[in-house]
Amino acid sequence: MQVEHRVASSGNQSNGEFFIIVNGKKALLDYTLNGEKMDLFHTFTDPELRGQGLAEQLCTAAFEFARKNGFRIIPTCEYVRDSFLKKHPEWNSIAEHW
Repeated sequence: MQVEHRVASSGNQSNGEFFIIVNGKKALLDYTLNGEKMDLFHTFTDPELRGQGLAEQLCTAAFEFARKNGFRIIPTCEYVRDSFLKKHPEWNSIAEHW
């Protein structure tokens, strides 16, 4: 399963999503990009796709994108903040913590 990425810009802000589609069902991670800050604010996995590690794959893709482009992650999404970062502390260096 391949992670895809889509982004739309408006003024100084961009909105985007990383997503995976499996058999017509979608898992996604939404974000807002403002300057050098990338706010990961929402993840969703279709109930039929849960338990396959798709949200983790989406987060990994988002963090790799951020690192490659010099962005700092704001982990607003509860899954990103409370699950992904706890399981993957190697990404803490580019995440904002509050």
